[in-house]
Amino acid sequence: MSKTLGWCLLPTTSDFKQEREARRSSRDIDVMLKRTSQEPVAILVLGISQSGKSTFIKQMRIINGPEFSQQELIDFRRTVYQNIIEGLQELVVKKTKMGIPWENSANETHEMLVMSVESWNMNLEPHTFQGFVTAINSLWNDSGIQEAYSKTKKINFFVSYIPCKQDILYAHKSCRDRDYFVHRNILITRSRSMWKYCFFDHNTTILFMAASSEFDQDLYGDNSLVESLNLFKSVLCNRFLRKCTIILFLNKTDLLAEKVQTADIRKNFPEFQGDPHSLEDVQRFLVECFRERITTVDDSHSFFYHFTTAVDTENIRIAFDSVKETIFRENVKNLMMQ
Repeated sequence: MSKTLGWCLLPTTSDFKQEREARRSSRDIDVMLKRTSQEPVAILVLGISQSGKSTFIKQMRIINGPEFSQQELIDFRRTVYQNIIEGLQELVVKKTKMGIPWENSANETHEMLVMSVESWNMNLEPHTFQGFVTAINSLWNDSGIQEAYSKTKKINFFVSYIPCKQDILYAHKSCRDRDYFVHRNILITRSRSMWKYCFFDHNTTILFMAASSEFDQDLYGDNSLVESLNLFKSVLCNRFLRKCTIILFLNKTDLLAEKVQTADIRKNFPEFQGDPHSLEDVQRFLVECFRERITTVDDSHSFFYHFTTAVDTENIRIAFDSVKETIFRENVKNLMMQ
């Protein structure tokens, strides 16, 4: 009886076959996962001007290396000098339009000096920039400028100044064709010259950046958020990008958190329902604005979103780790469906 029972407990031929199939399936999955993790991937960074695209690319360099060279830091120093002069020129114009007088009449002379500078056409080295430092400091500390720009932050200028990483993130200069970054098997680019690789040679993910804080600001005469939504919709309609995963970065969250305390989004978007001074309500509305564009064009897109602050390295590090995980999951899902 016990001998017969022992035979009954032995695996059958069918059991062995199922076990072999399971092992083979497991090996196939392991091979597929390894292949997926090694396949080249392109992240195409899109968005309107001042949405944070260049800052994001610079963050990729800071997070993943290599370090900026001394020559690159010197180049960024020129950019910072240019940004300072151009920013102050904009404040002077704003002060004049608002009819705000100078606190110190001597600043009328400093104004003439600063406004005469064509920073984009100058080689702003430390010795040339030094000639404007007294005027810049005097204008900046004038209550007229401070009234035009409510947030006061002390600025110091040093001849031996070399930008730190945070300065580089805040520095703004025009996009060049080298505006891309390669991390392992991932090409991250906002440069049009690199788009051909995204369209034809790689698995492509769209990383769309929008400045969440600019719902009440204009860009070239049009509302910035409306411009972002229009560009987002045109991206969705692009026949080359129909099957791309869409990841939305609603950027400048730090500025949005400050703005909602006083601004009312209903002035620009009367359809908003909720508390205009609630960060969560405003963020929820912004997400739905972009989601609606997807449903009206093609709701088959995989859509993910993050609230980001591009100048915050740790925030972008976490967001980019999530982006990489999303890309991997979506690629695995696509392979499983083939």
